[in-house]
Amino acid sequence: MLIEELSSGPIIGIDINGRRFSYAILSNGEIIERGIIDPQDLVKLVKKVRPKAIAIDNIGELMELSPSIIKKLGRLPFNVYLIQVTKVRPDVDETMESLVNKYFGLNVPKLDPDATAEYLARLCAMGVGSIVRVYEPETKIVVKAAISTTPGGMSRNRFERNIAHRIRYLAKEIKEKLEGSGLDYDMFITPESEGLRSVVFIVYADRSTVRSVIKPRKSMDVKVIVESVPTDSIKFVGLTEQESTESMSAAKDRKLIVGIDPGIVTGVAVLDLNGNVLTLQSGKNLSRRHVLRIVYQYGTPVLVAVDTAKPSDYARKLAAMVGAVIYYPDRDLSIAEKSEIAIKISREQGVTVKDPHMRDALAAAYKAFTQLKPKLDRVEEEVRRAYARAIDDAKALVIKGLSIKQAIDEVSRRIEVQPQQEVRLVSNERCECECDKLREEYENTIRTLNAEIERLNKLYNETREKLEELVNNYDIEARKDQLVRSLYARIDMLEGDIEKYKLKIKDLENSMRNLMKDFLEYLRGNKYVLIRYFDGLDLNAVAQIHNSILMMSIGELMNIGIDKLISVGINSVVLIDVSEKSMLRPIWKRGLRVIPITMIYNGPLSDVMFMDRSVINNAIEALGKEFLSALDEDQLKRMINEYRRLRSGMLE
Repeated sequence: MLIEELSSGPIIGIDINGRRFSYAILSNGEIIERGIIDPQDLVKLVKKVRPKAIAIDNIGELMELSPSIIKKLGRLPFNVYLIQVTKVRPDVDETMESLVNKYFGLNVPKLDPDATAEYLARLCAMGVGSIVRVYEPETKIVVKAAISTTPGGMSRNRFERNIAHRIRYLAKEIKEKLEGSGLDYDMFITPESEGLRSVVFIVYADRSTVRSVIKPRKSMDVKVIVESVPTDSIKFVGLTEQESTESMSAAKDRKLIVGIDPGIVTGVAVLDLNGNVLTLQSGKNLSRRHVLRIVYQYGTPVLVAVDTAKPSDYARKLAAMVGAVIYYPDRDLSIAEKSEIAIKISREQGVTVKDPHMRDALAAAYKAFTQLKPKLDRVEEEVRRAYARAIDDAKALVIKGLSIKQAIDEVSRRIEVQPQQEVRLVSNERCECECDKLREEYENTIRTLNAEIERLNKLYNETREKLEELVNNYDIEARKDQLVRSLYARIDMLEGDIEKYKLKIKDLENSMRNLMKDFLEYLRGNKYVLIRYFDGLDLNAVAQIHNSILMMSIGELMNIGIDKLISVGINSVVLIDVSEKSMLRPIWKRGLRVIPITMIYNGPLSDVMFMDRSVINNAIEALGKEFLSALDEDQLKRMINEYRRLRSGMLE
C-alpha cells in the first residue's frame, strides 16, 4: 500500500517562509536535514534526496510561490507524490495546529514555518493527508531543436535542413518504439519551411511506463523531453484509496455528432442530432482524452466526422474509444465550402467561429448532419408516435448502420413495460384466456406495423428516386444563385469588419489625443509618469527620468529587492496587486514609499500611464503619516520636509 511506501523512504516537508521555503527531511523516523531554500532550488533538493513524497499544507500556496514546480516535477526520472496533509480526507480539511494536537498531544496556538515543515513530514509518514493529483494519466514527448534554428548567414538553410532531418529521424525512432511496446499515442507535427520544427507525442500511459521505453536526451542540436501532462483541475485522492485511471462517462443521455480537425491545433465541434451547435472549441496538442472530456459535458458521441476523404488515425482512434461511427466525405471539403457552412451556422445560430480549426470541425460535423438529416427526420417521424422517449436512441442506431426498421424494432424491445397498479390472482383457466387474447392483439399489431413499414419503405424509395431526379436536373442557374448568395454573405461580413476597424481607429485616435494631453501636463510638472516594470528594464535609466514612478507586482518587488531600488535612486513604487495597506508598513519603514494602485487608480493598466501629481502626493503623505508614526519624531519630520521640498520644486 501507499502508506507503507511513504514510510519506507524519505519525505520532504515544506512550508512557506516569506518568499522562501522552510524544509525538513524525514528518513526512518528521524529529521536528517532542515533549512530554508529559494523556490528555484526546491527541485534541486528533490533531485538530491529522491523522496517518496513532498508534504505540504496548501497546494495553492506552493503553486503561487513556485508556479513552475508542477512542470519541473513532471520531468523527473522518478515519481514523487504531492501530499496535502491538511486534507485529512479529500472532502475534509483540518488546520496544522489541530493535527499536531490530535497526533502529538501538543497544544500550540501557532506553528512557525520551521516547525510546520517538520510536522508535515511526520504526519505524512503516519498516513495523514490526501494525494494531490496534478497530472493526467498521459505523458508528453517533445522532439525539438536544442538551439535556435535561425543563426543567419549563408549556411542558415543547410543548418535548418539538418535540424529538421534529425527531428524526423528521432520522431520515427520514437514512433517505432511506442508501437513496438503496444502504447497508444497521438503524434502532432509542427512544420517549417524547410522541414520540421518540432514533433509532439501524447502517449496514453504514465511517465514511468513511457520512460521505460523512451529516455530523455539532449545533443548539440536536438533534444527529447519526456514529461507528465498537468491536469486542468487539481483533484484529491485519499492515501488509502486506489489510484485509478479517471473514468470518463457522459454527463447526459443526449446523443451527439462530433466534428474533429486534428493537428497541432485541434478543432472540436459538438452538435446534437437536430443540428444545433452545443460547443465549438480549439486547443493546442489536445489529447483524445481531453477532447472526450469536452464532449462528455454535453452527451454521448455516436458519430465522429472529419472534412477529408481520408480520416486521420487520430479521428479513427477517437471514434473507436467511444464506439462511434466515423464519417468522412467522398472528397476533401474545399475552403470555400467550409467557409459557406461556417457563415450559415454563424447567422442561423449565432455561433462565433474564431479560427480555421473551429471552421473545419464545424463544417465536418454539419456536413455529416445534412447527409443524415433525411434519415433522421424519418426516424423521428416514425418513432415519435409510439416511442417518443427513444427518438435519439433510434437516431443513434441508424447512424451506426442499422436500417430504420431495425432501429425501430430495437428501440421497441428496449422500452420497459410499465407495471400494472393492481395485481390480482386469477385462475389458470382465466389466465390462459387472457394470454390468448393478448397474443392475438399483439399479432394484429405486428401485422399492422409490418404493413406500415412496407408502405413507408415504398414511400422512401419513391422519394429517393424523385430526389435523385431533382439533383440530376439541378441547372447552372441554381448554382449561380448559390454563388451570388455566398458572395453577398461574404460582402456583408467584410463590411462588418470595416465598421469594426473604423471604430478601432477612432478609439486609437482618441487615445492618442489623451496621451498627448497627459504628456504636455507631465512636461509642465503637473503629472507623474508611471512606468510598468518588465524583465530587462534599466532601473538606472528610470531613476533619471523626472517625476517617474515604477509600477510592479509584490513578487517583482521582492525579486529585485528593496535595497537595490533605493540604491539606484528609486524611492517610490506603485504596487499593482496589493490592496491591503497593512502589508506595506515594513516596506515603508525600510525607506521605500510604496502605494497600492487602488488608492490612486481603478481603471485598466497600461505600460506607461500619467497620473495627477496631487493624487500621488496625497497618497504618499497619507500613507507616510499612517506607517511612520512608530518612528522617532525627527525622522518623520525629515521625511515630511523632503516631500514638501520635492513638491515645491515641482511647482517652480
